Amino acid sequence: MAMIGSLLEDPQKIREGWLRIFSEYGYMDKINRLSTIYPEEKSIYINFKDISEFGRITGFDQGLAEKPELYFTLGEEVLRELVRPERIQVSRINIRLYDVSDDPNFRKEIRQLRSPDIGKLLSITGIIRKNTEVLPRLQKAAFVCTICGEVTYVNQERGKLDEPQKCSNDLESGIDHQKAKFKLNPDLSEFVDIQKVELQENPETLQGGSQPQRISVIMEDDVTGKLFPGDRVTVDGVLRAEQKRSGNVMLTEYDIYFYALNYKKAKELEEVNISTEDEQEIFRLSKEPRIIDRLSSSIAPTIYGMEMVKTALVLQMFGGVRKFMKDGTSMRGDIHILMVGDPGTAKSQLLKYMTEISPRGVFAFGRGSSAAGLTAAAVRDDFGEGRWTLEAGALVLADNGFAAIDELDKMDEKDTAAMHEAMEQQTITVSKAGIMATLKSRCSILGAANPKFGRYDQNRSIVDQIDFPPPLLSRFDVIFKIIDKPERSNDERLAEHVLKAHRVGEIYRSLELNEILEFEVPEEEDFSPPIDKETIRKYVSYARTRIFPRLSDDAIGLLKDEYVKTRNSSADSIPITARQLESTIRLAEAAARARLSPIVTSEDALLAKKVVDYYLKDVSMTNGEVDIDILYSGTSSKQRGDLELVFDIIKEIKKERHQAEIDDVIALSISKGLTQERALEAITKLKAAGQVYEPFYRKLDVIK
Repeated sequence: MAMIGSLLEDPQKIREGWLRIFSEYGYMDKINRLSTIYPEEKSIYINFKDISEFGRITGFDQGLAEKPELYFTLGEEVLRELVRPERIQVSRINIRLYDVSDDPNFRKEIRQLRSPDIGKLLSITGIIRKNTEVLPRLQKAAFVCTICGEVTYVNQERGKLDEPQKCSNDLESGIDHQKAKFKLNPDLSEFVDIQKVELQENPETLQGGSQPQRISVIMEDDVTGKLFPGDRVTVDGVLRAEQKRSGNVMLTEYDIYFYALNYKKAKELEEVNISTEDEQEIFRLSKEPRIIDRLSSSIAPTIYGMEMVKTALVLQMFGGVRKFMKDGTSMRGDIHILMVGDPGTAKSQLLKYMTEISPRGVFAFGRGSSAAGLTAAAVRDDFGEGRWTLEAGALVLADNGFAAIDELDKMDEKDTAAMHEAMEQQTITVSKAGIMATLKSRCSILGAANPKFGRYDQNRSIVDQIDFPPPLLSRFDVIFKIIDKPERSNDERLAEHVLKAHRVGEIYRSLELNEILEFEVPEEEDFSPPIDKETIRKYVSYARTRIFPRLSDDAIGLLKDEYVKTRNSSADSIPITARQLESTIRLAEAAARARLSPIVTSEDALLAKKVVDYYLKDVSMTNGEVDIDILYSGTSSKQRGDLELVFDIIKEIKKERHQAEIDDVIALSISKGLTQERALEAITKLKAAGQVYEPFYRKLDVIK
C-alpha cells in the first residue's frame, strides 16, 4: 500500500499508516500493556527511526513532518480504539516520538525559527531558563443550556475560551433557544495538566556578543513537572503561532511558541559532537608524555608567563570525580580557583579565554550581578501570567560546566554569601514568594578579584585585601595572587613578548586587507596554541564523560604521608586542614583525567601537591611557615595567641586602674615572652578589630 502525493492527506490512509506502524514495528505489546495500566500511563513512545523507515516506501514521514497536527490527531484516534481498558473511558492518550533530533532535517536552532516553520515537526535544543507551576487547562468544556439544561461539549484550544454557538438540543426539542445562554460546568468538563517553560539557546552556541534567543515551550499531560531551570534538553514538537492583541484589538503580528511532544535531558557534555577521527586524535594526544604542559601552553599563548596558574586552569577544566555515597551524601569533584592581583595582569583575559575553550562555559561580572543573577530568582512577569516563576542565574546555567566570574570583589557581601551553598553543596535553594525549590549548580568556578587598596600589599594578609567572608574564601581549592612587581630581566621578557604579539597581530590584519608584506611571521612567533580550542573542548568533553579515575595505593600512601608530615611540621601553627587534602585529591584526579588514565598515580599526586604547596606558600606564609589560619581569618595562630595574651593583660591592668598605659602593657607582655614588636602589633590589631580603643594618648580601654 503506497501513500504518495495527495494521499498523504487522506485521513483513512493516515489511519492505516499508523496501524501498520503499530503492528509491523512491535508496538502492539506496549499498547496491550497500556490497556492494563491506563490512566496511570497515557502515552505510547514511538521511535522516529521506525517512522522514517516506513516513510521510505509510503512517504508517511514526509506527511507527518508537514502536517503533524493532522497526523497526531488521527494517530491518537487509532490508539484510543486499540486501548480499551475495562470500566474506564479513554479521554486523553498521546503518541510521543523520540530521537527526532537524530535526523538533521528536523534539527533547528532557536534563532533559526522562521514563519515557514510554523506548523512543522521540529527538534530544538537549549537550556531551561525558567518554568511555571503545573496548572490544569480546560480541554473539553461542558456548557449547560439555561433554557433546557442540555449539556453541550466544546473542545478547547489554548488561549481564549470557546463557547457553543447553539444548544445541541436546539433542533430536537422544539423549544425557542434564541435567548439561551450557557453556563460552564467544571465538574462535567475535562482538564489536562499544562506547564510553560522558557527555553534559551545554549551559551556555548552563541557567536560574539549576540543576545541569547528564547522561546516559550508548552508541556501538556504526563510530560509536565519534569523540567527545571538549568536543565539542558532537546525538545521535539510543533512550532505554533498565537495572534498578538492590544487590549481587545487583534494585531497582525503573531507570537510563536513550541508545543512539546517529547523531551530528552542532555547528559553531561554530550552536546559536544566527537567523531571517530576526533577520538583517534584524542587518544594520540593522551599518549604524549607532557600532555598537561602542552595543554597549559595552549591557554592564552599571548599572555606571558603564569605557568603554574595555567597548569591549575588545565586541571580545573578536567575536574575531579564527583562521588555519591550509600548514605546519600555526595562529595564534589569540581575545582574552584580564585585569582587576586593587581590591575593589568591579564586576569580578565584569562577568564574570557577559559570560558571559550571550556565546554558549557558561562561568563558573569561581579559588578553587575546580584545574588539572584548568579544563583536564581523568583520573578513575576507576563511569562507566568502574573504568577511567580523561577528563573535560573549564571551558576545554574553553568551546571555540569564552567562559570567564570570577574570582579568578584565588587559584589555586595549579601550577594557573595549566596555563593556558599553553590560552591560546596553545589545546589541552590530558593525560598521566595512561596516557591521552595532546590536547583543544581554542579560547576567549576573561576573567580578574579582586585585588592580593595588598588594594588596588592605584600605586608597584609589576603583576607585584609579583599572583602570576602572567610568561609567563602575557604571554599576555593586554589588561590593565586598575581603581583605586578618591577624586575628588570622579567620586564624585558614581558615587553618583548607583548611587542611581538602586537606585531604578529598587525601582520595578520595586513594579510586580511591583501596587502603585500616584505616578511612572513616566523613559526615560533605566531602565537598559535599547540592544541587548538575546538580540539581542547572535545578532549575535555571526552575525558569528563568517559574517564573516572580512582586513587592507586601509591597515590593514597603519598598523599597521606605528605598530609601528616605537613600538619606536624610546626608546633605553633596549623599549616593545612582536611580541606587542602580534598583539594589535592581533586587536582590529582584531574591530572589523571588529562592523561585519560583510569588510575591516579603518585606522579599525579605529586603534581597536585605542587600546585597546592605553591599557592599556600604564596598566600598563607608568615615568618617562613605556612599557617592556614592566615587564609581563613587573616591572623596566624601565633598572632592569635599574642592577641589573647595582650587582651588579657589589658583587662588585668584595668582591674587596678581606670585605663591601661600602653607602656605598662608592653612591659608586662615582654615579661610573658613577647617581643616589643609583637606586643605593639597585637595592640594595633586589637584596635583595628574594635576590641580595644585609645580614649586618651597612650592609654587603652576595653570596648564593652
